[in-house]
Amino acid sequence: MLRLVHPAPAGQGTRPSSVRRSPALFPTAEEQARIRTALTNLARAYGGREVLASVMGVSLGAIESTRRNGRSFAIAVLAARAAGVTVEEILSPGVREARCCALCGRKGAR
Repeated sequence: MLRLVHPAPAGQGTRPSSVRRSPALFPTAEEQARIRTALTNLARAYGGREVLASVMGVSLGAIESTRRNGRSFAIAVLAARAAGVTVEEILSPGVREARCCALCGRKGAR
């Protein structure tokens, strides 16, 4: 049986016509630069972007798009997890000291 349905009257749509997202949902320009820098350094440490993407559990395209625009807190969380640091360490300014191994005292070891 064929059923004809008329379009919904004005104002009855499922979504507002202009969706405005809060700027708080996106990283600032400085945070975007830090995310890009963290991804570059992590890729170098892991031996390439492909390896980093597999460690983080995302596609290489997600890494590439974040390197271009840096507009993702989710990638920052995954990068922090892959680096073994907190998200605040990636997003906050300043130089970090290489950590020492608790057992042998070697710099840069975990």
